[in-house]
Amino acid sequence: MQEVPDLYMFFGRFHPLFVHLPIGILVFALIFQIYLKWKPNDALHAVLPIVWGLAALSAVLSALSGYILSLGGGYSEEILSLHKIGGITLSILSICCFILSFYRMPWLASYRNITQKIVLSSIAVILLLTGHWGGTLTHGNDYLMEFSPFVVTDSSSTVEHVSRISSLDSADIFKDAVQPIFQSKCVSCHNVEKKKGGLLLTSYEEMLAGGKTKAGIIPGNTATSEIFRRITLPTNHKEFMPADGKKPLTENQVAILEWWIDQGAQRNMMISSMKPNKHIQDLFSDFFQLGRDAILSYVAKPASSEALSNLLKAGFQVHAISESNNLLEVKYTGPSTEKLNLSLLESIREQLVWLQLINCGVTDEDLKIIGGLSNLYKLNLNRNKLTAGGLNELIRLPKVEYLNLYGTSVTDSSINQLVTLPKLKKLYVWESRVDSLGVESAKRLNQRVDIVYRLN
Repeated sequence: MQEVPDLYMFFGRFHPLFVHLPIGILVFALIFQIYLKWKPNDALHAVLPIVWGLAALSAVLSALSGYILSLGGGYSEEILSLHKIGGITLSILSICCFILSFYRMPWLASYRNITQKIVLSSIAVILLLTGHWGGTLTHGNDYLMEFSPFVVTDSSSTVEHVSRISSLDSADIFKDAVQPIFQSKCVSCHNVEKKKGGLLLTSYEEMLAGGKTKAGIIPGNTATSEIFRRITLPTNHKEFMPADGKKPLTENQVAILEWWIDQGAQRNMMISSMKPNKHIQDLFSDFFQLGRDAILSYVAKPASSEALSNLLKAGFQVHAISESNNLLEVKYTGPSTEKLNLSLLESIREQLVWLQLINCGVTDEDLKIIGGLSNLYKLNLNRNKLTAGGLNELIRLPKVEYLNLYGTSVTDSSINQLVTLPKLKKLYVWESRVDSLGVESAKRLNQRVDIVYRLN
């Protein structure tokens, strides 16, 4: 990466701001030009040079700021070259459209229509390609479809891993857990096309090597592992990763990476052979969504497209657990400051089998709706301000097998009620008001339920 004066980079950083302006103006200019061809209007035609003049000016500013930004390095040279060519070509074509709309050149009269058609078509195509290359440079190749709610994956709720894991005995710590975590949250900025900070995270050796500052992973030592330090900084810290407002790693993912590093950052080792304690086993069970196959005997009719669309608009993610059985998992990923509209879940009551509402302002009143979702197999409500009284609504869930109430105000009396759920297998209540005496009392009521109430 070449040394670039700070003043240059200051102006270069305006590229993301400038780039949206020519896109909007160019699209408007194309539509405006087509409209005038369809319905000629002398008064509107007089405005056309102004529109193309603004489009040309904004395209040139965007290209210049983008060029300055590229001097800082850290991008795939191949994609960057294509993006540069696209930006320069758009600037030139926009200037051509300005000239064609403003000046009346007699020698162009017989070729005017065909010339305009070629130029306008070229702008439309190059605008799409240049935008695609820019998105690839910024976010990586799979950015567009990564969280598509209708893409059926074997991983269901966790897009991070693609391999099907049925037990910890068949799970490789690096291939099945660590690498997919980095792939989902970090590789979009640290790949062969965009090597931000000189750091690549696409292989084991690259993770250990780190970037231009420090080693990435130090086996057995999280304190000196630069990558771990970055992902555990406060989110408002300038060195926090992932940067640029991207979704950070979950608590579960961070805990898995911490354990992996502390255990020596192994590359080829089965998780079960690493002797994970009870808490770590629970983390991996949740990560791999163990118990998925038990649900597949249930078949539902397809959910309506309107119901799914309403959920997406309200900030929910919808994942198909099984395409043939029409089973869905839903989790809320919208702003925690907004009031949840859980009544939307009632429209997919038949299809909804997994529900994740983590730290998103669920109230005791909301539990009345959740308690009526009779086909839930798995429910995660951790870190919501729920009380013992509200949690009693969950007694109405006949099929729930996994219930996570970590970080809530669940009490000993509440779990005595909850363990009576007919299908319940595992109950998570750490960092709650439950104590060891309460757990022992609940286990006497139902020895089948595994109650997890301590981190270690």
